Amino acid sequence: MISFHNLEVRYGATVALSGLNLSLEEGIIGLLGPNGSGKSTLIKTLMGLLKPYRGSGSVLGTPLEDDASFSLRSSIGYMPEYDALIEDVSAYEQVAFWGELSGLNREQARDRSHEVLFFAGIDEARYRNVSGYSTGMRQRVKLAQAIVHSPKLVFLDEPTNGLDPMGRRKMLELVKKVRDELGASVILASHLLEDVDRVSDQLLILDKGEVKAHGSMSSLRQVLSRCFELRFLEPLTPEQEARIAEIGTLRDNMNGMYDVELKEADAGIPFKWAESIGVVLVQVTPRHDRLDEILIRAISRPLN
Repeated sequence: MISFHNLEVRYGATVALSGLNLSLEEGIIGLLGPNGSGKSTLIKTLMGLLKPYRGSGSVLGTPLEDDASFSLRSSIGYMPEYDALIEDVSAYEQVAFWGELSGLNREQARDRSHEVLFFAGIDEARYRNVSGYSTGMRQRVKLAQAIVHSPKLVFLDEPTNGLDPMGRRKMLELVKKVRDELGASVILASHLLEDVDRVSDQLLILDKGEVKAHGSMSSLRQVLSRCFELRFLEPLTPEQEARIAEIGTLRDNMNGMYDVELKEADAGIPFKWAESIGVVLVQVTPRHDRLDEILIRAISRPLN
């Protein structure tokens, strides 16, 4: 669906994306990275709004080196992070208008406006001006405009922004329905790791314009299957701490919690090792089931 080969994007002399090589399959792709990592630049590039400075790439078979924004207009949808709704216009009229901008004729756009607003959970309220909408309703209108023209790929930028827990759950259910019922792939950019973890099939982590990790959620967790936190009855002496090298690599030590990457993915190894050097190991906690661990380790040391 998406392919890059040595892709580089610049703003003048500033390199925003550097040497991107990856291939992403259909499904829901979680896009993560700290502020300034290049997420927004990547989305603009994938939408054809920015041309590569060098290298090549394609989205849905369309080369990014060409005038991709026009070619991709009917195939992609975009839900922005910031609210840009027209306050004194109804949701129905707005979504229909956006449908026409995306290539539908007037009749098609009006029919689809009804369909996607119903899909997003906006019923009779669709005829009211959006000025009286709640935050959750406004977010669902933004989602409706992104899918009104039946795109193959939808970009969702912070779709749960400002929502309460119930609203977040409903929005994430809609994200999965976009994949399962509409057959569209989704790129989900969010700072909420829990949201990404709940719905994503694949993960793409950026930092400083470079890809730090990408792949299926299960494969990235497998990379961390040798990572554990070890806690001992008494803090280790410097000599004992140095001997951790016998079973793995000590990554960190905070308040007596030793972050260790074992040579083998076997939680029993630390217990045998502790017994052999005469220390008491009281806790072994795997680290690979937490998405924040994948993100932090990817940024500090690429996983792929």
